Parts: sequence; C-alpha cells; structure tokens
Amino acid sequence: MIEKLKDLKTYTNSMTLMATAKEQYANDPRNGQSYPAGDPYILKYNGMYYLYPSTHFGLSDVRAWSSVDLVNWNYEGIVAKDDRLKMAYAPEVIYWNGAFYMVTSPDGKGHYVLKSSSPTGPFTIQTDNLGMSIDGSIHIDDDGKWYFYHAGSKGIRGREMMDPYTFGPEMVLTGTSMDHWTEGPTLIKRNGTYFMMESGNHLMSAGYRVNYAISTNGPLGDFTTPYNNPLIISTTNDFHGLGHSTTVIGPNLDSYYIAYHNNKNPIAPGVGHDRYLNLDRLVFNGDKLGVLGPTHFAQQAPGKADFSTWIQKEGMETNWNKQSHGDVQIVASKQQTDASFTAEFNFKADAAGQNERAYAGAVFGYRDDKHYAMAIVHAADMKLELIQVINGERRTMGTAALPSTLDLSNLHMLRIEQDPSLTVVYFDGMHKLELKLEDLGAGGIGYIYEGLTLHPDYTAFSNEVNGSSDYDAYKPLPGSVEAVHYLKGEGRGYQMTHDTMSPNPIRPDDQTLIGKVKDNSYYVELRHIGDWLQYNINVKEAATYGMDVRLMNQKEAAVLAVYSDDQFLGNIDVPLPALYEPAVSEWTKVKGGGILSLKSDLHTFKLKLVKGRADLMGFDLYRVEDKPVHLVYPLGKGGDLANGLFSDWTYNDRWTVGQGGMKSDSDQTNMAFTGKTTWSDYSVEAELTLGLHTQPNSEGGLLIRVSNESVHKAQVIDSLTGYYISLTGNQMSLKKLNYNSTLLQKTDLKLENNKTYHIQVRVQGSRIQVFLDKQSKPSIDYVDFNVFTTGKAGIRSGTKGSFMFDNIKITSK
Repeated sequence: MIEKLKDLKTYTNSMTLMATAKEQYANDPRNGQSYPAGDPYILKYNGMYYLYPSTHFGLSDVRAWSSVDLVNWNYEGIVAKDDRLKMAYAPEVIYWNGAFYMVTSPDGKGHYVLKSSSPTGPFTIQTDNLGMSIDGSIHIDDDGKWYFYHAGSKGIRGREMMDPYTFGPEMVLTGTSMDHWTEGPTLIKRNGTYFMMESGNHLMSAGYRVNYAISTNGPLGDFTTPYNNPLIISTTNDFHGLGHSTTVIGPNLDSYYIAYHNNKNPIAPGVGHDRYLNLDRLVFNGDKLGVLGPTHFAQQAPGKADFSTWIQKEGMETNWNKQSHGDVQIVASKQQTDASFTAEFNFKADAAGQNERAYAGAVFGYRDDKHYAMAIVHAADMKLELIQVINGERRTMGTAALPSTLDLSNLHMLRIEQDPSLTVVYFDGMHKLELKLEDLGAGGIGYIYEGLTLHPDYTAFSNEVNGSSDYDAYKPLPGSVEAVHYLKGEGRGYQMTHDTMSPNPIRPDDQTLIGKVKDNSYYVELRHIGDWLQYNINVKEAATYGMDVRLMNQKEAAVLAVYSDDQFLGNIDVPLPALYEPAVSEWTKVKGGGILSLKSDLHTFKLKLVKGRADLMGFDLYRVEDKPVHLVYPLGKGGDLANGLFSDWTYNDRWTVGQGGMKSDSDQTNMAFTGKTTWSDYSVEAELTLGLHTQPNSEGGLLIRVSNESVHKAQVIDSLTGYYISLTGNQMSLKKLNYNSTLLQKTDLKLENNKTYHIQVRVQGSRIQVFLDKQSKPSIDYVDFNVFTTGKAGIRSGTKGSFMFDNIKITSK
C-alpha cells in the first residue's frame, strides 16, 4: 500500500488570497490588494515566472507579479504607465535577443506594442494604435519567424510579422472558431504539432470556456478540433466563467501548466470583472491534449527540478567543477543527471575580445573530459553545433543556423531533451536539432566556452523528459485519465504477461503493449488475465462513482477489477460495444457496469483484467446517483407556480406554467431543466402540443443528460452539453449539443398544430431511443460512440411558434 505524502505541497484554485494551511496555496496574486487577475499571461525567463493580468477598471497602467514555483506570487509593481493604457486588456510579454516586447489592447480598442529591457519594466509604447481587435498574442516559430494572433467573430486571426512592430495581412485560421466570438489565443508547439488554445462564449457567461485546436502544417495552417473539447469548462455557482488561458512549462522543466481566470460573481456595471487566477496541469498523449481539471480543490504543487541554481546570485563554488584545457573552459555540475533528462542553460557572453573561433554553449552527459556532449553557438556566424566527445575525439553530429541578428552578449537559453533514443536541442525556444547520440548516458551538465567571457545564470536539470512527469502526476477525480499515463516502474505502475512484446513507441523502457490511434494518440493493450495498470488519483469528495471506458476496436466483453491503495473496490463490467458507425471512429466509449465508492484524498487506482481483453485508451470517473428516480409533473391538472409543483426546475421568465402545462411562446430559444448532473440511465416522457400558429420549421422537444448549461443574452445558442430530441412539423431529430449542435439521426414525420403527441426518450449506456405516441418500435435508435453518460433532463422550445409540455415523467431503475 502506498502511503499518502503527508507533507505534500498543494495549491488550491481559490477565489481569495489566503494560505489555508502551510502546505496549501491559493492562486490569487493580489498580494492582499483588491486587484483581479483576469486574462492572465505568464512569461518564463531565466528560471523565473512573470504574471501580467488585464488592468483593473479605471487604471492606466500594467502591473506584474513574479514567482519561482507558479504558486507563490510576489508583487513587482507597475511595469508600464501611460494614459493610452487605460484598462489595458490581456497584456502579453515575450523575450527576444535582449528585449521584452509587450502587446496589449487598452479597453479593447486596438493594440500597442511596448518595449523594455527588463521583465518588470518600465515598458514604453513604441507604436501607434495598430487596431486588430483584442487579445493579441505572439508566437516565434522554430525558424525565427514571428506570428501574431488575435480575436475574431469567425475564429482566431493570424498574421505573419516582419519585425516586432510590423504586421502582415490577416488570415482567419480555419478550425479555430468556437461558433461565436472567439478570443484569448495562445499557441504552443510540441513535438512538431501546434496547439492553439482559444476562449469563447461571452466573458460574463457561466459558459465561458477554453477549447484547443491542432495543426501539423504550420502556425497558420489548417487547424482541427479534437473530440475532447471543451478543454476547460465549469458552470457551477462557485466556479464558472473559466477562460482566457496561457500555457507555460513548469519548474521541473518537463511539465506544462495552463493558467486561466474564473469569474467569481457578476459585478455591477462600471465596477469591473471579479476574476481570479487558476492553475492546472496540462498532460499530453501524443497529439491529444488534456487538462487535469478544471480543479477547485487542493492539488499537488508543481514539481521542482532535480537540480537548479542561479549562478550569478549563488556562485560557482558549491555545485560546479571547473577545468581548463588550453583556451577551452569547462564548468561541469557535481550532481549528475539520469540517462534520460531535460536540462536548461541560460547564459550570455561578452563580445569584447572575440575571435573567429569563439563559441559558448552547454555540456551534458559529462563523465570526464574525454566523454560528453556539447551544444555550442559560434559567435562569428551564430551557427549551432552539436558535438559528441568520445575517447577525447570530437565528432560533429549536427549543425543548424540561428537567426543572424542574434547577439551572444544578450541572455539566451539552450534546452536539451535527452533520452537513450533521441537528443533534442532548442535555442531560445526554437527546435533546432533532433538526432541520436550513441553511448551517452548519465552525467553532469554545465558550460563550455572558448575565446570569450561567459556569464551563465539559471541552470537546471530534471530527470524527466518529453512528458514523463505526466505519468506520476495525481489525476483529479471526477475527471478523465489517459491509459498511457500509468505510474512508472514494473510492479508499481503495471504488470504484464511478457509474450509477444512489440517495440513500445512512447514508453520504451516498459514491458507493455502500446498501440497508436489515427489521431496520433496512444492506448494500452490488456491481453491476459491478471494484467494491470495503476495510477495516482486525487479524489475531490467521498461519493459513489461511475466509470466510462474508452476502447479500441473492442470485439468482446471484459471485466476489470478495481483497487484503491491495493484494497479491492469492486468489478466494472465492460460490455461489448453496441453497434456504431465504423467510419466515425476506430474507438468507442462504453458505460461500465457497476459503481465504485471512492474516498477523498490522494490514492492509487489499479485496473486489473479479470475477464476478456481490453485495448484501453482511457477512462472517466464521475459522480452518479445511486437512488432510483421517479418524478411526475401533471402540469395541466391544476399545476402552477404557486403550489410549488415546479420548484425543482430552473427556467427563465419566458416560460408560463399553468392550466394546460408549461408553455413557451417567444422569439427566442428557451430551455428549462430539472434533476442532477449525477443522473445517468433514465427515461423521460411528456405530452407535447404545437401551438396553433407554430410554423413548420419551428422546433421544440426534450433534453437529456444535460450539464454545463449557461444562460446569457450574448452566447452560443446551444450553451450546454447533452442531447436534444427536436420535433418540427415534419421531422424528428436527435442532436448532440456541446456548445454547438451536431445532427446524429433524423426521421421524417407529420405533426399537426394544436394536437397533442406523446414522446418518450429512453437512454441507457451509449444507446438513445425515441418513441412517438407509444409505438413499440422507436422512431430513433442511435448509439453514440463518444457518449455523454450523465446529466439533467429538460425541455426546449425554439422561435417562430409555441410549444406546450404536460405530464412530464422522469424515471430510472
């Protein structure tokens, strides 16, 4: 049994600034001042983090905070002040070749570019108002070219930049629209794939959220939207309006974090937005991005590097060994990396006295002066060279050109990602070299230079690489877990029968079977009885949980035994998936049979195969209602608001309840909901009457498995997740709503105005059936391969007519 770490540092996505306990921290950087942190942007520079939020209402400045751990923030003061900066929206700062450039859109009325020699300012305005909407963001690609992104009504806009102040023509980036105004862009590149984060819905709506899209053909290329969107959403009363994110690499050099704001409460006009900082872990499964959240309870704090130091402040004496070999100077760390690691080197070099042979760079895998590797920059032509020294002999393994305008007298950063199969070299965030170095194992890191004076500063390494720290991270529940993120080590994270093992594409040291999905993500094969996988989990609250399982090409039923801290919790039946359209996907999600009682706190979570076979992509754990439901609303028989019959529903004032039922007669789409998000399999039936003057294309009907509903006058029409059974005068449709609308199945029919029809929806697992007028055969019978398995029930009406609902009945076993 793995014991909980009692002194584990955690942070809380709190809405107030307070340290609730020594080991817990809130993510509000106000430092005791009444200053919200909307639209947070975080810059990492020389081992420090700098936070720049939107300017509070009425002020004409930009303020900043700093941190070494992403949790504890120190106020740095006003970093820019100008009358033109009143209400500066979403300031973002990048560092390039000795200068810091800020873009911001004061009051949403076009952009300015500012410049400073320090991350804490002073920044001064360098341009006229450049326009281009709001929420500007800059990305520098691997070739040193600059790109600018900003908000728009049909998706994110992108532009090439000729220099920090000159912007090319606008492009609407396909695949980045959130079916509404789309804002808050931020782009990262990882393993050749571009990930665009974007926010949508109205800022003040509960359904403000974060999506992501990916591109593999360039920073302005065609983007596609993966199935696991929204990436971040919550519409509960205590945690909602989540959005406008930024992404940054964590202190351990390997992990990624996403910072975003929540909107605590609606604020009176003119006062401002009550928004606060939140931080959650990003995890990767190939080209699939996930968030361990959004969380609103204590989480594991970001991990630290295994070794780190600021040399200019802390000196060389304690951590380093120095050697001279003629004109060549080597500084190597006393502490060694493992064979797999990530290292970061920040340094600059004096230009005075340089000769044509002058160079500076990093060493790694240092065993002695005859065995190591180095990545160096030649000062004369800014060429990056990767060299391996074997038995004292230098061998050039690869070279890459750097932008000719770079100057070594400015601070630069080298990043090395090393595992036994690959060495990857980045310079100032640009991916420059990728190749295999033979016979390079554990060793020291440090610096090498010749013909110049070196000034190294923040230097660190972590024995994690390419997302390996994702494996042991605690996965918050309720939530989703990727199967390939099992714990490290045989007997700790997995146990497999070793028979026909094929090369493991992403975890080469493990004796597990891992396959690849068409979307460039991965799954784990559990082939033999007794095979198991184990994960770290962080359970929000003690409750009853259901489990969904995502499977590849499943052809037989299976049973998984579930353990928490090695204590058996029960079996989950994994049924043979119902038929679904094979062209839609090579995988399917099924609702597991059985429920689990989980306790709050940190635990291990083991899945052991006891029957069949399971090619496991991942699983979801969510709270479920374990009590039967039986609710009847005979509205037309004297029901009205006064007698409380409808008190457990939520709806707006465009509905009327009284004799004849619940009626909507409006030019707007109206919805009403009842129940709990923990409802899963149930039946909903009602009597539906189309109004006398309802037009044939006007629609109304039933909602099932609804969650994340949002109400605001300026947002996506379908602001919820769930299913909608829609009826018009000539058609019945099943639609999937996920802050958009996807038609799943339809059937033609003929409905008359002023006539009552009986409609029943039965939802069980992945199957949705719809019956009209108590027919024995369903008019719609559909299996969703990526099903929503829980949620409330409700009713909905559209424009151009009226709909009456009566005798609503909701039941479950």
